Amino acid sequence: DNPYKVDTKEITQRAKLLQRYIKDEQKELQALYALQGLMVQMEQPPNLLRMFFDVLYDEDVIKEEGFYRWESSKDPAEQQGKGVALKSVTAFFTWLREAEDESDNS
Repeated sequence: DNPYKVDTKEITQRAKLLQRYIKDEQKELQALYALQGLMVQMEQPPNLLRMFFDVLYDEDVIKEEGFYRWESSKDPAEQQGKGVALKSVTAFFTWLREAEDESDNS
């Protein structure tokens, strides 16, 4: 059970502001690393990273390519908590790939 929740309304209200600062792939990657680091500090609460990923994707703050770059990143400075983080968002990436396949087929 997870006592932590993502206030998606807060992020949605600030999406335009976030988009202004997270405006290229490098910034997207840094934002995802920051979330990964936060999850480490919070001792990996279940589903929290997934909630962040969902709302950041839905609000166009971080684009598909940014998530894929984070997923495949091998930056040695950013490996702490990466394995656990990846496991926690497996379903997100499965969904992202399926959505991509559907849009490719239509």
